[in-house]
Amino acid sequence: MHKHLFPIRALRNLPDLEGLDRLGLVDAQRLERIGPASTLVSKANHITVVDHHVDGETDIENVKDYVVDKVGSVTTLIVEKLRAAKMEMTAPEATLLALGIHADTGSLCFDSTTPRDASALAWAMRAGASQSAIAEHAHATLSGEQQLVLTQALSQINTTIVAGTSVSTVLLRAEGFVNGLAAVTKDVLDLSSSDVLIMSVVYDTKGKTVGKKRGKANKNQQERESSLKNVAAQEFVDVKPTGEGWNNWKMGRKAERLRDLKVSFNTRDVDGSGYLELNELSGALKSGGVLASNALVGGIMKDMDVNSDGKVSFEEFVEFAERVEKMNEEENSKATMILIGRAKAGFHLKSINLAKIFEEDFGGGGHPKAASATCKLADFAQGKRVLQDTLDRLLEDAGIQQPKVAEFMTSPVLMVNQNSVEKDVEEIFQRSDVRALPVVDDDGGLVGLVTYKELSAAQTRLNNKRKKAEKKGDGGKVAGAKVKGWMLQHVRTVGEEQTLSEAETVLLDGDFGVIPVVEGKGGDGGGGGKVKGLITRTDMLRQHQYYDTLHYNNKAFADKIADRKGIVALRKKLKAMDMEE
Repeated sequence: MHKHLFPIRALRNLPDLEGLDRLGLVDAQRLERIGPASTLVSKANHITVVDHHVDGETDIENVKDYVVDKVGSVTTLIVEKLRAAKMEMTAPEATLLALGIHADTGSLCFDSTTPRDASALAWAMRAGASQSAIAEHAHATLSGEQQLVLTQALSQINTTIVAGTSVSTVLLRAEGFVNGLAAVTKDVLDLSSSDVLIMSVVYDTKGKTVGKKRGKANKNQQERESSLKNVAAQEFVDVKPTGEGWNNWKMGRKAERLRDLKVSFNTRDVDGSGYLELNELSGALKSGGVLASNALVGGIMKDMDVNSDGKVSFEEFVEFAERVEKMNEEENSKATMILIGRAKAGFHLKSINLAKIFEEDFGGGGHPKAASATCKLADFAQGKRVLQDTLDRLLEDAGIQQPKVAEFMTSPVLMVNQNSVEKDVEEIFQRSDVRALPVVDDDGGLVGLVTYKELSAAQTRLNNKRKKAEKKGDGGKVAGAKVKGWMLQHVRTVGEEQTLSEAETVLLDGDFGVIPVVEGKGGDGGGGGKVKGLITRTDMLRQHQYYDTLHYNNKAFADKIADRKGIVALRKKLKAMDMEE
């Protein structure tokens, strides 16, 4: 609806551009990133590059203006130039600029966002950007095709845990290019609770028909159908549960190949009827990661169903496999693979650089936490290897690791014996300015936890008892209650060797603000283990590195234990003095 408001023309509709005066490249500074438009580079007298990918280097000669800076959105750089030139924007132009900033920065929520992006967005809003248009278009809903991809991706996702970090991959096959994969990838990342996701979609680019010819049809539609038939066919004949499968058949060992096909057929024959029906075909394609509409699944069924009885016999299944083999012998399949990588923000993911991997391996690009690339494949099987190699390199380059609890816990810590009373606990709280204490038995084993909340409740009960004693004429003398009678019991703990993310989960599940650290493995019982330290909310915030000020309020506890020797020695002396008293 807005196309007529902007001076946009397709590259194929441009006139002869020999002697082109000025050429601007936005959000790209390498030839492979601008595709067919690279032909314009040699014709331009003056080239301007505007980009926010500061880690990249241009391979384009004759760049006169190089506007590259570290901001969240490339649109911010455009806005700053417009603002400096005091240009006036129309409302649609201002809206377009605002949408660009929203898209690049996740509405100012991505960790790459800078104050300059917020300032540029504010300028666009003051220039008349339509907030209602932004609300409608900044976060568009997924199309039917994208929803199909999302459903398949969530069912096909493979996840592994590396040093407490969830790393996931998805490999799908489609009938053709799928628009809007970046939006789908972000949704998969969020819905799967993954920390890092590499999503790839492979689609056939040959368009050679596997099924029966049905007369003349629209060429593009025919190619799309042919592409999916190739994918579906390969999904059926790729199963090799016994022997050497496909290679054996090509060498003349048909018996083994037929046996393999029979196992494949029976696997897909869910109801055991001896036939493959439409719902079983659809289920088999989905379980194999093939994205297919109902209409195209029906078309494939028709190609396989030679006698048109609405179901596929084993003989028809074998005939279909033979057609696939013949097609592969006549012409090797060609495919295109799209890879999109996304990573969440997090202190333990700071070493992730998807853009570097995608650029060096595939000529792609993007940002450290969001990148994409395209590569050509010989077949779908190669796509599996490419995805695995990409994952292996990601894990190797990033060196994903999380600090162990022993590296950042507060240690040593003050503790209170289970036989202490309210007065003893209050004195430690006031003198040491702490808000929680582990409770230990005579052998130093953890038996519980006491916070200000429990102490306050215990003191209230003690004061009530004293008032009653005074009324009875007993002089108000009442013995305090031992901590083991009013402490928190069954406290969850963590072990020294557990990761930060594991400890964070325990901290957030509870409501105490601290977690005791014990020898060996932690658990839910809270009993028995020797106390080695405490983890507080502040310890966690320091590790996340949200706020620089946390590193200066208490510098001693901002570093690893190995770097705290002075303060540790001092606390041990103070603890010894407490025991002597």
